[in-house]
Amino acid sequence: MNLCFAYPNKFRFSETFIRDQIEALQPKITIYEGWYPSLNQDDKSFLPFPLNILLVRGILRNTLPRLYHLIYTHFLSKYFINHKIDTVLAQYGPMGATLVGACKKANVSLIVHFHGFDANEEKTLDKFLPLYKIMFSDVKAIIAVSRDMRDKLIYFGANPDTVYFNSCFVNTQKFSLGNPENNEKIFVTVGRFTPKKSPQSTIKAFKKVTESISDVRMIMIGDGELLGESKQLAKDLGLLDSIDFQGAKNPEDVQRILKIARVFVQHSMFAPNGDSEGTPVSILEASATGLPIVSTRHAGIKDAVVHGETGFLVEEGDWETMADYMLQLVQNPDLCKKMGQAARKHIEENYEMSKRVQTLKEILEK
Repeated sequence: MNLCFAYPNKFRFSETFIRDQIEALQPKITIYEGWYPSLNQDDKSFLPFPLNILLVRGILRNTLPRLYHLIYTHFLSKYFINHKIDTVLAQYGPMGATLVGACKKANVSLIVHFHGFDANEEKTLDKFLPLYKIMFSDVKAIIAVSRDMRDKLIYFGANPDTVYFNSCFVNTQKFSLGNPENNEKIFVTVGRFTPKKSPQSTIKAFKKVTESISDVRMIMIGDGELLGESKQLAKDLGLLDSIDFQGAKNPEDVQRILKIARVFVQHSMFAPNGDSEGTPVSILEASATGLPIVSTRHAGIKDAVVHGETGFLVEEGDWETMADYMLQLVQNPDLCKKMGQAARKHIEENYEMSKRVQTLKEILEK
């Protein structure tokens, strides 16, 4: 199989799953750069002059989008043919909608991997859902990272026979089992400060915890549009000395911080614009480290966290019950150990990279 791997952003700390997929699948070529990827693995554009100049591409796309799409499709199909590509794996729905014409023209099988916002966010669906419906008739396979997402894509019009559930995964070899029961009373959260992760809810829950015990801290890793608002909330609640906002971190730093925490927390929920999680990789990585999880009954989290066994789940928006579970865990090291070990086992059995990649390979080859 001569595989082309298409993805929008080359460097994003929050998209470790893309790096892991590329590493595991070893595609013949990769292309990236927004929903119209034109840069290859050597960071060079496959488009001819003057379209190989970013400014020219941008101007043409903005002023004559239909013409640009036709030109882009023509040269991308030639690029596939020249490299004898027979399969394209497109990350995110909008990418698949953009590439479907070139794949059809070059007689290449298109597989589209949905992840979360691309199946839920209102703005994205307003723009791309009509294109999805066209894409559904030509795509060979669609991959959804949660069962809820699979049902939604079928509701949108995808053929049930082409929609596969294959969750996100984690390479457990990179995450050794920790000992949260021996760590200080530290909560940790990892993820962009966006509405669908509701960092304000997590901060409110942490405030309630501090009203019962004072020697607790929380480390919040990530950046995003709600970071400033979240810092202001922490200030208003008198938590600036207890919450360490560390910004975006590379994967190695995240692994190190997970090993010093006692509990992982994340209050995922549907955002006002409809955006939603798929299956958060951060929860999988924390579970692989042996941390008990406190999160919400949201999207793929319902499968990744077994309530009462590997952590606790609350309803979206219920930060008060979330605080109760946080307090229960942080005060009970033995329970942290028991749930953390169960979490690691659950990940090994259901989310280990080798198993999920093998399923992905089977879908690609089929």
